[in-house]
Amino acid sequence: MRRGAGAPTVTTVQVDLIRSGRSNGRGCENEKFFMTIGSSRPMEDAARIAYRELIRWMAADFGFEELDAYMLLTQCGRVRLGNMVDPKYTLGASILKSYLG
Repeated sequence: MRRGAGAPTVTTVQVDLIRSGRSNGRGCENEKFFMTIGSSRPMEDAARIAYRELIRWMAADFGFEELDAYMLLTQCGRVRLGNMVDPKYTLGASILKSYLG
């Protein structure tokens, strides 16, 4: 095995199709969060992209003015680093669903 190549694994993935679910192409969601992804270099640009998309989603689907969404995210938003190994950084921005009603 070459160095850094990882190790072989067996992985099981379960995908559930929810026919009545909505898909707006803006991001993803789970039971607790709405999330968007940004990928760029430098890392700050990746964060800006992720938050910009989350702000647009909040405005389009939840009736927020973009400035109000921005202000709410500065207090309640979360960011998570997903990748910092490849040439681009990938970050996820999220907000708890409970803040959006």
